[in-house]
Amino acid sequence: MAARSAHGGRYQQADDFGPLPTYLELAMATAAATAFDVPKTRQEASRLPRLSAVEKAIAVSIALLALYGAILIGDGIYIKAKAQLSQFLLGRAFAAELRGEDAKPWPWADFTTEAKVSAPRLGKQAIVLAGASGEALAFGPAWLTNTPQPGDEGTSVIAAHRDTHFRWLKDVKPGDAIEVTRRDGTLLTFKAGEGRVVSWDNSGIDPAAQGHHLVLATCWPFGATERGPLRYVVEAELVDDKATGAIQPANTKPLSLTP
Repeated sequence: MAARSAHGGRYQQADDFGPLPTYLELAMATAAATAFDVPKTRQEASRLPRLSAVEKAIAVSIALLALYGAILIGDGIYIKAKAQLSQFLLGRAFAAELRGEDAKPWPWADFTTEAKVSAPRLGKQAIVLAGASGEALAFGPAWLTNTPQPGDEGTSVIAAHRDTHFRWLKDVKPGDAIEVTRRDGTLLTFKAGEGRVVSWDNSGIDPAAQGHHLVLATCWPFGATERGPLRYVVEAELVDDKATGAIQPANTKPLSLTP
């Protein structure tokens, strides 16, 4: 009887709490609580500061500038990586040229290697192309074929981009040695003069000038992102006695460094 009373007492205590809720009732209660909280959440959200039209315009401008900057950085990295890789392939092709082999840096290249130009004091060098178009300057400096070959009578001109292969041109000082190795194996040494800024259509460079001269040219100012009408040129004079004379200049007018 005591056991039954105790058992019955537990049931009686459970009855004091009333019937347990069903799953449906629990779901309805949860939905009601959520619905009750929604207006509160919206009310709190409405208290957040709203951007004015000017502030929105500023935010959009900042986002666009950040995107443009990221594009420029990516493009700059791509250009420099392309320049370095192409110079490696051009170096192999030029080594083959020195061995007397007819080689192209890659099968579809529409140009050949012509020489190697170097600045020993700066530890810089680059393979020079022949018959290169403006687009091919992305791969290396180009010898302007309407000027004599380096070391021949007259003024030979080699041009390159200011942000890649001739980036070091601004660091060349008067008296520095500029070495040119031609595809026939001839090594020529030039003595650099003072660098100067000229207009592309009034450079004062005469391909038919007397003597054996070399001009290295690039765009100016250094660090600019757009092409302009000015060029930076370093003139150098041959200092050894190994000048050849295989090619005569085709004109006697001052050279225009076309952009």
